[in-house]
Amino acid sequence: MKLKQLPADFIVEEIPDYTISSVKDEHTIFLLQKQEVDTFEAVRRIAQRLRISLFEIGYAGLKDKHAVARQYISIPTKYNVQGLKMDAVVLTLIGYSRKKIKIGDLVGNRFTITARDIQEEELTDISRRAETIATSGMPNYFDSQRFGSVIDKVFIGKEVVLKQYEKAVKQYLTAYQKSESKKIKDEKRKILSAWNDLTRVRVYNKAFAVVMKEYLKTKDWRAAYRKIPAHLREMFVNAYQSFLWNECIKEILKDSVERKKLYSVEYAIGSLLFFTNLSEQEREKIPLTFQTISDQMTISDGEHHFIDRMLAKEGLKLDDFRIEDETGNFFKTRARQVLLIPEDFTIVKPERDELNSKGNVARYKTQVSFSLPKGCYATVVTKRLFGH
Repeated sequence: MKLKQLPADFIVEEIPDYTISSVKDEHTIFLLQKQEVDTFEAVRRIAQRLRISLFEIGYAGLKDKHAVARQYISIPTKYNVQGLKMDAVVLTLIGYSRKKIKIGDLVGNRFTITARDIQEEELTDISRRAETIATSGMPNYFDSQRFGSVIDKVFIGKEVVLKQYEKAVKQYLTAYQKSESKKIKDEKRKILSAWNDLTRVRVYNKAFAVVMKEYLKTKDWRAAYRKIPAHLREMFVNAYQSFLWNECIKEILKDSVERKKLYSVEYAIGSLLFFTNLSEQEREKIPLTFQTISDQMTISDGEHHFIDRMLAKEGLKLDDFRIEDETGNFFKTRARQVLLIPEDFTIVKPERDELNSKGNVARYKTQVSFSLPKGCYATVVTKRLFGH
């Protein structure tokens, strides 16, 4: 099965959580349609074209780069923008609002996804799973998109919990993704080659230079870690916390669901556990919500078993997550819904896939549509449905 072979194979449309008026007000609301560009880059291009600060542009959430994405942005009305069209970005005036759009100002997102290159023998399983999605749903995992800061499956957040500050800083300064620019890769390789004597290396990336300068001045890796930009340190913590939540949910499913109903699907940092369906008894065993891990959490008797099992695998204790005094970051406890049931789920009858069929060898495609609350991942739905 293949996703996103064409940009139009993955369409996401934002469901706003604010009122858009036809009466002129302080902020103008636009529908932003983009493809092959992420939200940050789209906003940067818009700001550059309009010659305004990108901080004056409001948006509610980040949308996938490899998709046709439609979301709402706000621009102060004083700039008298009526619309905009660039290569991968189109702005259409929708209305007005008194307030700037802020992160989180959305109910959720509507997805229309075309899956391709499906083999005929897979169609029966897909049909059976589709029939149970409306009743059984799926685990509400954090998916691969949450873990962009995790390189080679090394969690900087875990190194911080373990107080391994040199390892955390080294990972930040030297590990890179294939997608990073050659300039950044070259800087990181240069730092790695001189790791035992950082006085020998000169870097031009300001963020990297600040961290290295702090270490050379203090010889304190913890102090150097604190010089990493705050939003990145927060991302490192959130990524590790999200991984631990996923691992706890897997433990819950192992105890609650008949083993033959479970199947694993790979993702960026390991594997996720799914079920083909749930009986009423199995559903009752699964809690409605489960907390994210922190040193401040109050654990119920039912949660202790799963958290203890997960912490044992990680070689950690709950007190280890008390990192605020040393790092300025912290793990925050919040309840996350365990099971996710998409709204308005539909799937169309499979048909021959024109991109992947060859001669007498037929491959099939199908299209699914559904809505999810904010903070939930459409790719979790496709993993549950297609098995990979």
